[in-house]
Amino acid sequence: MAKKQKSLEELAKKISDFNDVRGWNPLPGDIAKSIVIEAAELLEKFQWDESDKKQDKKFYKKNWEEVGQEVADVFWYLVTFCKEANIDLPNVVYKKITWNKKKYPKKMFKGKHNEKFYQRQKKAYRKMKK
Repeated sequence: MAKKQKSLEELAKKISDFNDVRGWNPLPGDIAKSIVIEAAELLEKFQWDESDKKQDKKFYKKNWEEVGQEVADVFWYLVTFCKEANIDLPNVVYKKITWNKKKYPKKMFKGKHNEKFYQRQKKAYRKMKK
């Protein structure tokens, strides 16, 4: 039987309810640290892949279940962060998509990465922020 897909809001509520029942309501700064820690644990699952490839070593098979657990941890903390910081995650993601479409217009990529344009845009954005 196929699993019913949950909406972002349903997942966020389940995470929030789980945390609330356990009294887990840390401050956003502590959660931000946890996001980075969990992201590092996700990255660790890919440590040495490129070195092994350069040395013609056989890749070890990924335990995608473990990788998925790390992805879930990052998501969990991100959802918790948004709740505690009063950030509407779907709304900010849609706004970011709109911003990125302006910053990185489709016509400049045509389905392929345009490193030169990408770096120019990043540099201009950083300059604008100063």
